[in-house]
Amino acid sequence: MLRILQITDSHILPDPGARFYGIDSAASLRAVIGHANRGPFDLVLLTGDLAQEPVPQSYRRLAGFCAELPAPCHWLPGNHDEPALARHILKSTPLLHEPVIRKGHWLIVCLDSTVPGSAGGSLSEGQLDLLQRTLSRHPSLHTLVALHHHPVPSGSAWMDTMILDNAGEFFAVLDRHPQVKAVLHGHTHQVADVEFKGKRVLGTPSTCIQFQPASRTFALDAEQPGYRWLELGPDGSVTTGICRVAVPPASDTA
Repeated sequence: MLRILQITDSHILPDPGARFYGIDSAASLRAVIGHANRGPFDLVLLTGDLAQEPVPQSYRRLAGFCAELPAPCHWLPGNHDEPALARHILKSTPLLHEPVIRKGHWLIVCLDSTVPGSAGGSLSEGQLDLLQRTLSRHPSLHTLVALHHHPVPSGSAWMDTMILDNAGEFFAVLDRHPQVKAVLHGHTHQVADVEFKGKRVLGTPSTCIQFQPASRTFALDAEQPGYRWLELGPDGSVTTGICRVAVPPASDTA
């Protein structure tokens, strides 16, 4: 059994006194990490929007908070990140940036769906080729594909203007590879668990603010921050759930 923790959309700021829509996103992330550490897990996936302000101090703070996690942490970028800067800063920390992760009977493919200067997502020809080549080389390994942007509509009209814009090409690759058991994403700050074109698609709440489901325009939800846990079986089974975390008032000075 492979146990995975998904943490997404942490939106860390460089200044400990700064707030994100009134939330101390660093204190909220640390509360989520503290809660997650109650249970065992083998690997952590950080699925984008690591920083709200993509500057070196934001990424250094994130790495410091994630040092509290006892398992390897792998990250991929979101639309609020600067991927090149994140790679440069985080390469000197324990946080890992590996597009393909092999663990036992499972393969995890981490894609970069970011588009410079855009809140929306797209998978470049290079990323689609990486996905196709990797899946073709490992047909016997159960596979989880992770990216930041949601590839299926969320039901929130404003958020769906920032969807993965070439999801058709993405699913065309997945259709050729039955070993892909699930697709994992962030970005929507909402929970999703749907089947689309024969693949299970999972969305996960943010570790800070939540967006109101089924909203035509931007609106915040009163739900608590959260994370997703997954148990990936050697038979290809995927068991998963969401944990919500009550975040007490806190002042982070890290």
